[in-house]
Amino acid sequence: MSNEKDKDIQSLEPKELVPCERCSNPFLIDKNQQLTGIVCENCIKLEQRKRALQLGRFKDVIANETIMDDSIKEMTNTLTISKGKFNKTFYIEKIKKRAQALWKSIELIEKIEETNDEKYIDEYKDIFEKLKKGYS
Repeated sequence: MSNEKDKDIQSLEPKELVPCERCSNPFLIDKNQQLTGIVCENCIKLEQRKRALQLGRFKDVIANETIMDDSIKEMTNTLTISKGKFNKTFYIEKIKKRAQALWKSIELIEKIEETNDEKYIDEYKDIFEKLKKGYS
């Protein structure tokens, strides 16, 4: 019975109709109650729900960010491997071309020693200049 009396006593205390600072809807507060910010229960519940939704969104954003980071790392690793393969094939082709040019120059030197023909000497000079420009 004491609970019922307490409720009755509380309901008899003087109340005041005050507008909410956020939504401007009026609500009742005790006249003796001093608040720094006058905010109604609806606005408080709305703010709590808003925070809960934001936290959920932040978790989703963080999950998406980690997925994107993993994807970027995977792409970087793939690029590094591809770049290594590209460099390898590029240098192999370069070495093959140089080997072919050197082989041809050796053949020309042999022909020059055998025939002493100006045609072979000019070809050798051209190959030598290409080797000098392209591989130095």
